Amino acid sequence: MEAEKKQFEGFINMAAGYPVIWGPPVTTPISHHLTQRYALYALRIGDRPFLGIYLKDKDDFKPASFEKHLQQIRKTLTGYDGYCVITKGLPGYVRQRMVARKIPFVDIGRQLFWPELGAIYQQKKNKAEPPPVNALSPATQAVLLYLLNESICEPVTPKKLAERLGYTAMTMTRALDEIESTRLCTVKREGKERLLFPKNKESLWKHAHPLLQNPVRNGKRIMEYDLPQNQRLTAGETALAQYTMLTYPREPVYALWSRHWKKLAMTAQTIPIEDDGTCQLQLWKYDPALFATAGRVDPFSLYLSLQMERDERVQSALEEMMEKL
Repeated sequence: MEAEKKQFEGFINMAAGYPVIWGPPVTTPISHHLTQRYALYALRIGDRPFLGIYLKDKDDFKPASFEKHLQQIRKTLTGYDGYCVITKGLPGYVRQRMVARKIPFVDIGRQLFWPELGAIYQQKKNKAEPPPVNALSPATQAVLLYLLNESICEPVTPKKLAERLGYTAMTMTRALDEIESTRLCTVKREGKERLLFPKNKESLWKHAHPLLQNPVRNGKRIMEYDLPQNQRLTAGETALAQYTMLTYPREPVYALWSRHWKKLAMTAQTIPIEDDGTCQLQLWKYDPALFATAGRVDPFSLYLSLQMERDERVQSALEEMMEKL
């Protein structure tokens, strides 16, 4: 209790600007039931006398029950300008109920609600540090690929990103939070607008690459004629063969946003083995059409989809493609 007394003194002085003098414990008779719950102290705050009601067991404290106990305590006490409940570490919901019931209290180091003293204070919560990010979300990855593929140099807002990438403004705001927490780009606020300032392409790719995911969620094999022409974006080794001198694979490879598979699956049959006219269909975590050019997926996404491939021919072709960029 002695340590908490000193902490109480320092907290009152910091929050309200008043010196505190502790008097002796108040020995006015109250029931044994209440002495098990509360310790009473005479306090002088500034030049005013108050009764301090120290909670012995804060875990069992209920504001509604305290109001009934207070009626008995007040019957035996006079000469005070008021009272204050003193504790440390009350749960937030209990403190809220005490404020609603206008019960003066001091939660040492956290909150002071004492209208009779003319003092109300609540410690501001420190902004939580964002959790470490090991891999970026698909929406955040789409933002970075937009910056990389379109060589964006001007600052962009969440609204502009939402319009360009087909996400909600709220999703783009969360993407900026993720980018800011990983320090991949500079994010600033100017007036009411939040702005994303891109880095140069080489620096951005270098620092973002370890956090970028393989865009391929899973794959299907279907008959090529079941895939509409307007959805045939080449991917995998087929796209890499178009970018480099790699030999084309026997089955063409295409990419499709996984959200579109449900509709396609209503007409396209999944084929278990390679056959004449089959193709490989990669289902992506974000829309591969966002940055596609000339009917093929963008080179950065293509690299991410094949970077773990062990075939030396593929690795050599990937290096060739990235050198061109």
